[in-house]
Amino acid sequence: MSTNKSLYYSWVPEWIKLPLMIVAMFPHLMLMSLFHSNTAFTASVLDIEAEDIQYYLSLMYGAIVVTLLIFQRLFSFFRVRTYILLTCSLSILILLGISLTRDPFLIGILRVIEGIFCVLEGACFLPLLMMQIKHNKSRTIAYFFLYTFMLTGSTLTTSLLKESIMDYGWQDMIHVVLYWHLIVIAIALLLLNNNRLGKKFPLYQLDLASCLFLLISLSCGAYVLIYGRKYYWFECSTITINFALFLIFGALFIIKQRMVKRPLFHFEILRYKNVIFGVILFFLFYIIRSCLNNVYTVMATVWKWPWHYIVDVQYINVLGTILGVGSSGFLLLRDVSPKYIFGFGFLILATSCFLFVPTFYPDTTIWAIGLPLFIQGIGQGWLFTPLVIYILTGVESHHIGNAGLMGTTVRFWSTNVGFALIQNASYTLNQKHYIQLEQTLNTSNPLTINYWNTLIEKYTGIYGDQIANRIASKSISGTLSQQASLISNMEIFTYLGILGMLITGLIFLFGPAKTLFMRLRMPYL
Repeated sequence: MSTNKSLYYSWVPEWIKLPLMIVAMFPHLMLMSLFHSNTAFTASVLDIEAEDIQYYLSLMYGAIVVTLLIFQRLFSFFRVRTYILLTCSLSILILLGISLTRDPFLIGILRVIEGIFCVLEGACFLPLLMMQIKHNKSRTIAYFFLYTFMLTGSTLTTSLLKESIMDYGWQDMIHVVLYWHLIVIAIALLLLNNNRLGKKFPLYQLDLASCLFLLISLSCGAYVLIYGRKYYWFECSTITINFALFLIFGALFIIKQRMVKRPLFHFEILRYKNVIFGVILFFLFYIIRSCLNNVYTVMATVWKWPWHYIVDVQYINVLGTILGVGSSGFLLLRDVSPKYIFGFGFLILATSCFLFVPTFYPDTTIWAIGLPLFIQGIGQGWLFTPLVIYILTGVESHHIGNAGLMGTTVRFWSTNVGFALIQNASYTLNQKHYIQLEQTLNTSNPLTINYWNTLIEKYTGIYGDQIANRIASKSISGTLSQQASLISNMEIFTYLGILGMLITGLIFLFGPAKTLFMRLRMPYL
């Protein structure tokens, strides 16, 4: 009779386990950034807009939030190898379904289902990773691996999919992700045996009704935030209905959790100060971080850089993120007070915002934009994992899962709120500056006259007088739009830099927060 209690076959060498668990963790992160690998490509294939792609991401992330409520029960029910094989196989079927359709409604449904299996597939590798890290703070190190992947996964995924996008198309892009899931299946079949990780728990009394209430509430709330500006907010009945559904089903979820004997979410965690402070800081962190997409948008629309070149440029940010993760990890393992980690982290983010401001000119270089991109990466890598761990700090053991869920939920809402804020700020400021620039065009100004005559001469010989006038007018309008976009981004990054400096000042100077950060270490480590 075998005495092997390990999850691995006895012949599997120790040195190969940790690298393969890291590889196996990566494909589920590819699912999250699938449609964001090339937004313009996906939008053109599906004939949809950027808001639709963002909503697909929100649907998936909302499903992740909901699934985390029941993940532990499901993971405990199955044997580890069976669990991995089942979830990966179902993810493959979902990916095949997405590759065979262009219907946005059907894709939206599949993204919800994909979100469920994304977290079921990926979250199981975190405890397996912890088991292979031979360190007294293996939990913290495992979290650093996970969140490094989460912060850099979009760029890494895009690089892996770049060739299939450029040379092939929609189906091939999705098939690349599918092939990575086959690698995970092969790892599970070759390395893992049928042993269990812990005690088996039955699946009875799963509160699926509460899961449905929460999913509907999150989906409707995200719809309001993402499509609000496009449909003029509550002037549109669709926005009003979704807002009402968000409130109704959110209230139903809260009421049901208060009534049942075994709630999925314990609202008692809101009594912990570190949870409240951590959630607020996490929300502000994501608001500042959300501006980074504006930089890549300017690269594509104003500076006209090819998207595959922009992907390469993003690795400057990835390098900064890895450096930031390593730096804050070193400080955490040395039990440095979170006050200093958070204070310097937000200071780094504020510095990057101010450094972005002078780069928004009609023409720039990779050297000019590279420094703030690198510093911004350091800031986000520095803050992300410590913020998550801080939320978990001091929480009783039976509430740790709910504290982690709070962090995930805040990430869901802050991503959507950040998208809505930056989108609305960009639209409003672009309109304002466009009108201001248009008013400065003086037809009696020799420079304006010369520029207009140059455009007319350029197009008249090709298109004729009438069409040349329209093209020249359109060219000037496009130039004004680009200038307005650059000026708007200067303002946005200035305001976000000021916000980062205010947060830094509050962390270091505000009395109650200072006392909390000084006294509260991180026993969760």
